[in-house]
Amino acid sequence: MLDFKKLSDQHHKILSVKNEPYGHCFVKNFLPYEYAKLVSSQFKFPDEELISKDVLFQKTKRVLGEYQKFPKEVKVVIDYLNSPLFIRVLEEKFKLKNLIPDPTLFGGGMHESRNGGYLKVHSDFVYIRKKNLKRRLNVLVYLNENWREEWNGALELWDQNMKSNFLKVFPNLNHCVIFRTDTESNHGFPDPIKCPKEIGRKSIAAYYYTEDNSFFKRTKYFYARWKRRPGVDEPKFGDNRSIFEKIKNAYFFRFK
Repeated sequence: MLDFKKLSDQHHKILSVKNEPYGHCFVKNFLPYEYAKLVSSQFKFPDEELISKDVLFQKTKRVLGEYQKFPKEVKVVIDYLNSPLFIRVLEEKFKLKNLIPDPTLFGGGMHESRNGGYLKVHSDFVYIRKKNLKRRLNVLVYLNENWREEWNGALELWDQNMKSNFLKVFPNLNHCVIFRTDTESNHGFPDPIKCPKEIGRKSIAAYYYTEDNSFFKRTKYFYARWKRRPGVDEPKFGDNRSIFEKIKNAYFFRFK
């Protein structure tokens, strides 16, 4: 079992945030190593259809956000990520106040992509419909033993103008990336992964919010916004949407 106090003290010491072009942090050994191996060995999905339907931008990605269906040790990691001890570390390191974890794990939880899978570069949704919450941070913990770089699958962080890929992290066991969820915090693993078919690119994702009672919110910030990499012919958010949706995304709307 994880010692939450001891681990949060360690994270307080080792988490080092870089603020340009937006707040981000990379930790090579996020959990005690043997515990990370245990979580990796337990990382299994229930026997049900969980494949993403949005294959234009993300392919073969399975997502499970139902806490009660998680393996035991995955639950422990989620409990730690949502604990007041860890949240205090995040608040101090990223200069944020009153962070709120998401117990519903909307969009988070267990993620896995298999051979041929990818996640095109994008900036995440900022607001949850019908909730007065603004997304502020992403925490991604990777659980892949013996991952090879020739398999692709590295998380790429890009600047706001999609000119510089300033961080590239392969999803090796116990790697963790934390970054601000701003309107242009672009990231993804855009090239198809080439791992053996029996192997998956496994990760745990947790997101954090602050209260936001502003009256106007741009509708496009309820969605992921997909981005083209320079010199690469690939789809971009908006290209496949109707004229009505494009016009709607240009104005401000409030969803109760």
